[in-house]
Amino acid sequence: MKSNGHSSGIVSVADLAAALANEARPVVLLEGIRALPEADRAAVVALGRLLAVELPGVVFRSGNAEGTDTAFAEGVTSVDPARMEYVMTHAGMGRKRRHPGARAVSLAEVQYVSVRAVGEFTLAASPDLKGLVDAYQTHGAKGPLGAKAAYLLRDTLKVIGAPELGLAPSTVGIFYANAADSFTGGTGHTIRVCRDRGVPVLLQAVWRNWL
Repeated sequence: MKSNGHSSGIVSVADLAAALANEARPVVLLEGIRALPEADRAAVVALGRLLAVELPGVVFRSGNAEGTDTAFAEGVTSVDPARMEYVMTHAGMGRKRRHPGARAVSLAEVQYVSVRAVGEFTLAASPDLKGLVDAYQTHGAKGPLGAKAAYLLRDTLKVIGAPELGLAPSTVGIFYANAADSFTGGTGHTIRVCRDRGVPVLLQAVWRNWL
């Protein structure tokens, strides 16, 4: 299953701004693969900076992973760190990569009922993860299965949000995905959750033209 990155007719920054115009406080998810090619890092940082400047009413969100997440966040926080949200597995995750002026929330803070909902949306997007989700819901992040599950549940949380944390659902997702198959790995899982929730997804095939 592959994607060319086009969704809902959004092919320019102006299109994106128009798609977000009716939202009081839209959330744009900025993330992607950990193995970001060094040759593309500057472009990812530049996109984060461009979007933060051109979309002043938008909150930006990432998973604070190394690679693409960090590069996008670097661009956003260079303009306005207060509009950056990190959604992590636990409070200490990637502490050195986080800007002190940005908001940070974690899966560990989510209440039990919401964790069940996160699990349900995770399995709807990726049914093959049932063993991992069951392990997390039984033992939390303890053990190798629970720890791995926490990252995937965190990915789902980034999309669906959590009312008790004041974490709104994502409005649009912008990704640097695997060029051969955008649905692989944790990034692919997040893209599937976006698809299931009706969240438009834009890949590098589209946003490269914005720079």
